[in-house]
Amino acid sequence: MRSVNVDDLTTRARIRNSAIELIGAHGFDRASMRMIAQAAEVSPALVVHHFGDKDGLRAACNAHVAAMFTVEREGVDGAQITIQAIQTALGDLDAYGPALNYLARMLSDGSSRSADDLFDGILQGTLQSVREQEQSGVIHPQSDPAGTALILTLFGLAPIVLARHFSRSLGVQELTPAAIARITVPLLELFTHGFYADDSILNAAKTAMENEEQP
Repeated sequence: MRSVNVDDLTTRARIRNSAIELIGAHGFDRASMRMIAQAAEVSPALVVHHFGDKDGLRAACNAHVAAMFTVEREGVDGAQITIQAIQTALGDLDAYGPALNYLARMLSDGSSRSADDLFDGILQGTLQSVREQEQSGVIHPQSDPAGTALILTLFGLAPIVLARHFSRSLGVQELTPAAIARITVPLLELFTHGFYADDSILNAAKTAMENEEQP
């Protein structure tokens, strides 16, 4: 087995980053291996050498993008949950723009198992974060951590997948950090203080569900 040196790692990362940018801009099918190789300033053969085929390259891109939004840490609060990571990324579009575009493209591809794997990777990262923050006392104990993680993931990804509608509703041409800032406080108010004035609707829902489960 051939050893991997620093130059190999640098080349591999450059190819991967070029693929993320081109797939985000043009879609997976239209971003050819030749286009990706040209953008990375390598030969198509070198792309194949590092990733095997286009599916292998896509898997590497998925893993890298998912990690960008699920494993970053901030002090004692533990891993960021997906919605926080997405908001952070939207505040630095120069650095995160290609990855956000890639994320939107891949998650919108309903025919791809790879899209399922990408979503599942982000969901699992969010679930881990929910459990860590629950244990550290940052969030209240959750009756269904997996369900909470799913809701947070959907909230976090909505501005990316539905970027055009978010921008249009906010009266701007594109989803900028300033536009995101407009919904940050209402969102945090919702998560911090809740939405309903009391727990009567929650209790009614629990009672209704318990009645449905009874024979």
